[in-house]
Amino acid sequence: LALGRLHENKAFDVLLDAVSRLPDAYLWLAGEGPLRRELEGLAEKLGIKPRVRFLGWREDIPALFATCDLFVCPSRLEPLGNVVVEAWAQGVPVVATDSLGPGTLIEDGETGILAPVDDAPALARAMALVLDDETLRSHIARQGREVFEDHFTEAVVTDTYRDFFEGLLP
Repeated sequence: LALGRLHENKAFDVLLDAVSRLPDAYLWLAGEGPLRRELEGLAEKLGIKPRVRFLGWREDIPALFATCDLFVCPSRLEPLGNVVVEAWAQGVPVVATDSLGPGTLIEDGETGILAPVDDAPALARAMALVLDDETLRSHIARQGREVFEDHFTEAVVTDTYRDFFEGLLP
């Protein structure tokens, strides 16, 4: 599963190239954007069109996470990495590129697997590593969920803001 705006920054072209290197992998890509037709054409050119579903804009993201084996964030530019946190919240293992947000959030090999930006062969290897190793897949999903619970739940974020603002009071 991958999701986001179908834009050059998200590097879904690199993800399609990576999927083409994994003959047993299927991809659900949720999102809309200016590159949709171009990406659909690339999937056809790479011979993976039957294994790729362009889902468009979706409101049922938790249901998509519940049915996937892996979440991939292939971004060239991803300043925050909120999608990584969303995957962690759902207990889904993450493979991402080492762009700013994911590279800061993910501890490689513990809370996800990182691959270099714009490197389809490396992204494919990272995906295969997780897909082929149930122990690793479970480990990074569990560790990612722990990071979510420790740092990103509504209660934790609310407490952090409250403590910050209370610290500003005289």
